[in-house]
Amino acid sequence: MRRLSIKEIQIIGSVTVLVLIGFVAVSGNLRSIPDTKDPPESVKTVAFPLDLNVSTEEELDLLPGIGPSKAKAIVEYRKASGGFNDVEELLNVKGIGAKTLDKLKPLIKVGEISGREVEVGPEPIDINTAPLEELKKIPGIGDSKAKAIIDHREKKGEFVSVSDLLSVPGIGPSNIEAILECIKPLEVAITGSGKINVNTASESELERLPGIGPVLASRIVEYRKSNGRFSKFEELLEVKGIGESILKDIKELIEF
Repeated sequence: MRRLSIKEIQIIGSVTVLVLIGFVAVSGNLRSIPDTKDPPESVKTVAFPLDLNVSTEEELDLLPGIGPSKAKAIVEYRKASGGFNDVEELLNVKGIGAKTLDKLKPLIKVGEISGREVEVGPEPIDINTAPLEELKKIPGIGDSKAKAIIDHREKKGEFVSVSDLLSVPGIGPSNIEAILECIKPLEVAITGSGKINVNTASESELERLPGIGPVLASRIVEYRKSNGRFSKFEELLEVKGIGESILKDIKELIEF
């Protein structure tokens, strides 16, 4: 076997060194190539039923029939009223009717309100003096209803009873409770007959009836929220705590 010359050995050594340097360089570049694969994004899961008192606008927007505008209206109503007491109270939110509520009931719930931080206005709104923009802060009162309120008091004078409010176009039994909670008290929920209308009277007005204290007044309001308007005297007996004797005492003082 022929021995390699010194020059040949030098050439082979140089080539070997160059090969090693190239291998090291390529290996380093491969290690330095960043991983271009996007890391998996964390997916936020939403648990149903949604709590109307804590859900965000984005979460409420997932409900059938509730778009961004209605989701915003729900949150604004919640802030103004201090929270939902039951799912039926959704009917007080502009744009939500009975059919929509029926679809939502399996998907929503109402949690406890106590201890929860809510935004409450500094003081009740005086519906007889408040300007347009202030009236629009009342739940369910948009631009058109606010203008109708101002038009009513300019043409017919101040609001002195709930029945006056109910004569304003767009204001009815479904949203009167939310309105009464945000305004200064009116006189009495009576009609021309001098009787208290149990379908529109506030709790404080119902308490003026004999035998009806704060507890029974609250139950009457809750009953009509859940079951709709009273249509006959006997339906009042379905309210827990109201018996034949109380009904007899108030029968001549109320109407529907």
